[in-house]
Amino acid sequence: MTASLSRPSSRQVVRLVDRLCRRPWHAAGLLGLFTCIVFLPSVACDFVNWDDNAYVFANPLVLRGLSIGGMRDAFARPLFGFWTPLTTLSYQLDVTAFGPGPAGFHLTNVLLHSLASAVLYVTLATMTGRPRRSALAACLFAIHPLRVESVAWVAERKDVLSVFFLSLTLLAYAWYGRHPGLGSYAAVFGGMLAGLLSKATLVTLPALLLVLDVWPLGRLRQTGPSTGPDACARPDGSAPGTAWWWLLVEKVPLLTLSAVFAVITLRTHADAIVPTDTAMSLLDRAAMSLHSLAWYGIKTLAPTHLHPAHDSDTVPRSGPMILGGVVMLAAMLVLSIRSARTQPAIAMGVVWFLIALVPAPGIIAQVGASPYADRFTYVPHIGLMVAIVWGCADVARQWRFPAWIPVATSAAVIATCVAADRSQIGIWKDSLTLWSRVVSLAPDSALAHNNRGMALYARGELSEAMREFEHSLSIRQSERAHCALGMALADTGRLDEALEHYTAGLALRPDSTECLNNSGVALARLGRLDEAAARFEQCLTISPDDHGARENLQMARALIAAGNRSPD
Repeated sequence: MTASLSRPSSRQVVRLVDRLCRRPWHAAGLLGLFTCIVFLPSVACDFVNWDDNAYVFANPLVLRGLSIGGMRDAFARPLFGFWTPLTTLSYQLDVTAFGPGPAGFHLTNVLLHSLASAVLYVTLATMTGRPRRSALAACLFAIHPLRVESVAWVAERKDVLSVFFLSLTLLAYAWYGRHPGLGSYAAVFGGMLAGLLSKATLVTLPALLLVLDVWPLGRLRQTGPSTGPDACARPDGSAPGTAWWWLLVEKVPLLTLSAVFAVITLRTHADAIVPTDTAMSLLDRAAMSLHSLAWYGIKTLAPTHLHPAHDSDTVPRSGPMILGGVVMLAAMLVLSIRSARTQPAIAMGVVWFLIALVPAPGIIAQVGASPYADRFTYVPHIGLMVAIVWGCADVARQWRFPAWIPVATSAAVIATCVAADRSQIGIWKDSLTLWSRVVSLAPDSALAHNNRGMALYARGELSEAMREFEHSLSIRQSERAHCALGMALADTGRLDEALEHYTAGLALRPDSTECLNNSGVALARLGRLDEAAARFEQCLTISPDDHGARENLQMARALIAAGNRSPD
């Protein structure tokens, strides 16, 4: 007789998941481990030449490691224009624990994202009483390909750290929903404060908590009947009885916290914030926001051709995309209204998605050059995944699908996401790999050509680098590209041409310390020491802590004093 191995049926798989989900922290541990395994290849990636230098490997504040003085400076100085002291401290801790190499920073990103996903599952299961749906929603959030940018990019530590604290805050809010009191509220306030100290985009959290008050916490006193298995179900099974005005009043301290951090962000990062009246008109900005909304919808369902550099001046504001944004927004609003009583999970998820996206599209002001990006979906996707999972589960129940269909579909989606994640992580291997990929997908991106040129320059491939810088300048005139081309020309001995590009860069941005210092070096090599000293002095006026410019100034003054007018 031949023994045969039988595969587990879909019902057996469901029962196994049910038994596991009865112990939420055990299931959370498995989800965290799975997420960690999926993103672990990113630990082998290098730094990239876009923000990683300013945040980490060329930042003296970070490279000094964790110390009393470093902790003080982390709170006293903005990091690359953003006041994110906990993010700075986490970088300092990485340097102390792992050294200045990239592996430790990547590992911390992976661990923070994995922990955040695990805690998010426990929070959803606790709030909703639906462990299987919560597990799938948390898993899809954790491994969606749009997460790769936030996890594999060291400079996006603020994303994974803030969402880690967000997940803890939501867990504390679930506790507060069951046991209102000063202690539980202090935990919510502390978690939100820590999240804001990591990244200020959590300013929308008070509004998101109001959404949770309606569902799944069911804290809002009902004024009419509700139907459906998830309608205003409180975790403890009791009837909701909190008046709407009290739900608003209890958010006042949190709203105050949001206002404080909004002001801090506007003041510390004013240089990178482009006001509406000096950039696009309000109508154009609204059109771009609708375009962005359509892009988020498309990339959520079909996350292909992903890259991090979407320049606002090269992104086409096409009519079909804007129309798609209008249709998507209208559909979401109608869906939220119609499902509010019978399927509140869908309404909650959609409203969460729209509220959490408010800081991203830039109706009031846009930070940086990207009108949309993968990383902007980090917080919004929490709600959207809940809406998708609960909606699909309700459809499967209403249509009485066999148990194997949801199980097989979920497994296929998860497997597809994992494969896409592994492929997407590969493009973050190093700067040249990243920007070569971006150039192939967005050949009209001046940023991509410039950064690819910088990667080639770092490898000593000067001719190819200069071609990239020239291509970047042919698309858009920028101080960075002029300065980079000047550096490459100076390295080949073409000092007069280099000086022309430094001058062109300063015409675009007179306070560019890089152009000032590099032009001073070129002038010194040409024997024009008085002009060189003036450039170094101007650089130090703008950036008194620029040690390179200070050393160059001292050398130029010494040569002038010695009467040595020779570049040698």
